Amino acid sequence: MSVSMKKGVSLLLAFALCLSLSGVVYAADNPEGAAAVNPSPQWDNTTSIEVNLSVPNGKAICGVIVIGKPGTTEITGQAVLARKNSNGTYTNVKTWSNLRAVGDVFTLDGVYYVDPGYTYRLTATATVYRNGTGETVTAYHEAYAS
Repeated sequence: MSVSMKKGVSLLLAFALCLSLSGVVYAADNPEGAAAVNPSPQWDNTTSIEVNLSVPNGKAICGVIVIGKPGTTEITGQAVLARKNSNGTYTNVKTWSNLRAVGDVFTLDGVYYVDPGYTYRLTATATVYRNGTGETVTAYHEAYAS
């Protein structure tokens, strides 16, 4: 194979490689068929807050975990279990209040019996104390009571 032919084949292969590595990029709010991307909140004192609720057989099983960043001294909070009414409003059925954890992990495990046939929402609000400041975070989870 001659030198000029080798150069031609090399250029052709390089071009084919460039084409195979390229892709199509779309910029839009949410193109059809694309998964929505939800950004994670960036807190100063808090690493995460997670709220879980399941309601099998009219038994609301409630769980909350709040994790503070290193240096967290205390986490306080409350959790509210509420029933969704037919007009879309909520009625509180159980409140766990004046909760406190020393250190950087706060947990709540609670059980409360509810009427089946309704949707329930567990909302947790916590204040995470670190470096002399408190930061309040809130999250909720809904579930249908079977």
